[in-house]
Amino acid sequence: MGAEDEDKPKAVVIEKVVIVRPLKVLGLLCGVLAVLLLMISVAATSWLKAEDVLEGLWEKCVYNRSIPDWVECDNSLPREWVTICQALCIISLIVCMAAIAITSVGLKTTNFILKYKLYWIGLIIFFAAAAFELISLVIFPIKFLSEMSTRSEIHWSFGWAYIVGWAGAVCEFTAGLFLLLDKGAEEVIFREKSVQEEKKNGVEAIPDKAVSEETV
Repeated sequence: MGAEDEDKPKAVVIEKVVIVRPLKVLGLLCGVLAVLLLMISVAATSWLKAEDVLEGLWEKCVYNRSIPDWVECDNSLPREWVTICQALCIISLIVCMAAIAITSVGLKTTNFILKYKLYWIGLIIFFAAAAFELISLVIFPIKFLSEMSTRSEIHWSFGWAYIVGWAGAVCEFTAGLFLLLDKGAEEVIFREKSVQEEKKNGVEAIPDKAVSEETV
């Protein structure tokens, strides 16, 4: 059997294998988490809270003391700075989703030139998304404090939705940071395979047997 195996013809095959780097995957997961957090933050009515009042980006809700568990919500918030915060949060959410899509394509492709271009674009967009969200989170308390004297409620504090917004911004920044730290890592391996050809009933069978590998 050994002599017969040596007489059989051999061929060399080059196989391309894509190796996904852990930091890039973590960056993508941070981006996905950021989208979820931003969606919750933008939709919730808990950016500000007083004793009987909750206020978010879209509406203000007041608990009616005379009727238990009754909440009256008004979605008319005409102040210009609130509109600016709304727009910045929505832009941040959309930009973050675009960064996730671009990074996903970069992880999938085996084209080196396209891969690194997509990584650079993705990390820049993640940082831009974080910047939009941070501007909104900074404007909101500054403008709110400037109009405290016109409000009937005295004791105000920031609600959980505002904190979730900060968590989303941190996740966006972290996603861009992971891509930046791992931007130069190689991800394609070329494996040289030696295969042995067998003919059975006129059909060639080529069993795989990797003998060496080389990282680009």
